[in-house]
Amino acid sequence: MPSCKEPVMEFDYKQLKEKLLGNGVEGEVRYFFSPGRLEILGNHTDHNGGEVLVSPATLGIKAAVIKRDDRLVDIDSIGYGRHYFTLDELKCSEDEKGTPKALAKGVLAGCAKAGKKIGGFSAVFYSDIFRGAGVSSSAAYELMVGEIINDLFNEGKISRLELAMIGQYSENVYFGKPSGLLDQCGSSFGGLCHISFAKPEAELENLAWPFDDLRLFLVNPGLSHGKLTSYYASIPEDMKHVASLFGKEKLSEVEESKFYEVMRSSNLSEAERLRSVHFYEENRRVERAVRAIKEKNEMAFLEIIRASHLSSAYLLRNAMVPGRYEKSPLEAVELTAPLLKRGASRLMGGGFAGTTLNFLYEEEIPAFRGVMEKHYGPKSVVEVAIPKLGSHEVIDLE
Repeated sequence: MPSCKEPVMEFDYKQLKEKLLGNGVEGEVRYFFSPGRLEILGNHTDHNGGEVLVSPATLGIKAAVIKRDDRLVDIDSIGYGRHYFTLDELKCSEDEKGTPKALAKGVLAGCAKAGKKIGGFSAVFYSDIFRGAGVSSSAAYELMVGEIINDLFNEGKISRLELAMIGQYSENVYFGKPSGLLDQCGSSFGGLCHISFAKPEAELENLAWPFDDLRLFLVNPGLSHGKLTSYYASIPEDMKHVASLFGKEKLSEVEESKFYEVMRSSNLSEAERLRSVHFYEENRRVERAVRAIKEKNEMAFLEIIRASHLSSAYLLRNAMVPGRYEKSPLEAVELTAPLLKRGASRLMGGGFAGTTLNFLYEEEIPAFRGVMEKHYGPKSVVEVAIPKLGSHEVIDLE
């Protein structure tokens, strides 16, 4: 989502209800939560049919919602402004790309396109997700709107995968960002998920997180993803160009051995070669990590996390915007090097700017927090966990 327009305080559901009723609407108030996502492993592989490990995060969007009898959608996003549109105004607009309004319209249009029922509603949203920093606030927003439509108008019968795909449609077409499906799956499904995107219908395996002595921290160095779409788009474009040389659409459809046969003889750019190597090696890392999780092999898992970051930094080349090392994910990970004796750190998500994901042992936390908070500020270091649910209606507020 775009940068926040104003500073925001913490809001609970009671405060969201009061603000919603204060906006002049009446009716039964219902409550929803949609999480951001944690990319545990699988950096930039989803858009080319690769494999990932992903989960929701405890950071997310809260909402108070009232169903409307007319065709108006009214969303007041605290810190981002308030916008309105009717169900007769769902056409994609170039002028609205990159805005929350575009995301909401795209989800409604995607639901209608998929044959789902849609309707009007009024809502107040509050997000504690880092703004534009790689925890996928946009996917959380898409899944929030999708979950509202699912529960208010479709009896909760839209599947988790359908909701994720509708969110991706909104982000790609209406928002204008060529993302894969990892972010939306992270916000839609609960728990830790191993997902293969090699087939049109993603194959998903739920895993139990076995490493209870590891604590997860996000660090937001402070740079925004805004205006970096061209950098992100270059990664899937490079991989898909390689695939096109074999008459395929995605790199997952090209046998790795075939790729290496032509890698040196073909007229590929350096970025196309290295990013394709990253794709194949990252898929193997995901598979090894799944085994390590099932076998509860903590050391092997952490070694894979470290290797994934190095591959992103030096093959995928998305650890920093060229020439902008300060406050980059690369800087944040490298600052942790003397601090983590056993834990591991990696960039997460799109990269170039944004968040790092850190797996820490108890004894490492004080020094880690001290250095990270000194460099980036106390609010930029947040402990998170892996919740059991993705986007959902909140029935019991106690």
